[in-house]
Amino acid sequence: MTTTYWLVSLPLRGSSADAAWATLQRHTGGSNDLSLNYKMRCPDLRVGTLDSLLALSDDLVKVNALAEQVVEKVRRQFGELGDATTSERELRVDGESVERYLTTFEWDEAKNPARRALKETVEKLSERLSRIDEEFKLKCGQLATSKNHLNAIVRKVGSGVNAQDLSDKVNPEDLVQTENLTTLVVQVPKLKTEVWTSSYETLASFVVPRSSKIIHVEDDYELRTVVLFRRVVDAFTTAAREIGCTAKEYSHDPEASRAAKSQRGALEQEVVQRRDSLLEWCQISYGEAFSTMMHVCTVRVFVESILRYGLPPDFQAVLMRPNMKHVSKLRKVLNQEFGKDASSHWDDEIGGDEKSGGGLVEDMYSYVSLTMKV
Repeated sequence: MTTTYWLVSLPLRGSSADAAWATLQRHTGGSNDLSLNYKMRCPDLRVGTLDSLLALSDDLVKVNALAEQVVEKVRRQFGELGDATTSERELRVDGESVERYLTTFEWDEAKNPARRALKETVEKLSERLSRIDEEFKLKCGQLATSKNHLNAIVRKVGSGVNAQDLSDKVNPEDLVQTENLTTLVVQVPKLKTEVWTSSYETLASFVVPRSSKIIHVEDDYELRTVVLFRRVVDAFTTAAREIGCTAKEYSHDPEASRAAKSQRGALEQEVVQRRDSLLEWCQISYGEAFSTMMHVCTVRVFVESILRYGLPPDFQAVLMRPNMKHVSKLRKVLNQEFGKDASSHWDDEIGGDEKSGGGLVEDMYSYVSLTMKV
């Protein structure tokens, strides 16, 4: 289940941040029940030129989209890998729940120095996301390859008698092998049991009477043996096929049998190990990806605020958790209180659709507003 948050930048226009916060709380919080609000501290980032900010704004849209995709892919993969033993595990960010991390977000100065050029900061964030994405693809690909190899063996076991390994179904003591005689293993559909029983002795010359025995039973077929002379094997196999049964000459090979079981066991263990490895990786990398996304969002709020409100930076960033039952009313309140000096083309009615899609998008309001679903 996703939760909607807004990253909003409130223009101060000469008033104090405390005054803007008090106004927001008075009109949206408490008994108004329009939104839960949390102050968000933007670092004093390097502004650069207007042209560089305009170019960076376009780049940030792409980096933000990548961040959303990576976070969502890792979250979804973690959920798909989860089972009874992992269902209660929670994806965390820096050791905290996603909600607490969001509501107490702090800029990571060690990884992202605020005085570094904004373009370089965004490039570093993008590289971090790309690395996580590549690791994700690699680990998912490795798990998928192991699963495919294992599934191929499983399908072979459940396939026709000509393809599957019969070592665990056929007892060597059930086989008669001499210079002239041989034993065929026959897959007989249960619907063909009566036909087989009444006709197998006459499907070819030199079939040993009453030599057919049931050696294994599946849901829709039986494996039976039949003893006959070697020289009529081809004729018998063809005749059996005509009545819907599949016959195969079988010779027991202990070494091949052990090798097949060993291969399957190794693949099963490999799948488990790679699944557990990917699950652990998701837990670790989700936090890094989510943290990186929040830093991208913070840069976006800063850049869009400068482009919208001008210099010097004079705004209060706020994380809002809106009451989705009263979105329209909340937008009107924000527009009335913080959009008074906006140009006439800003209209609360042309805002972004809160119900459309997920991730972070910029809504066209008289104040900077980004919507995030997590």
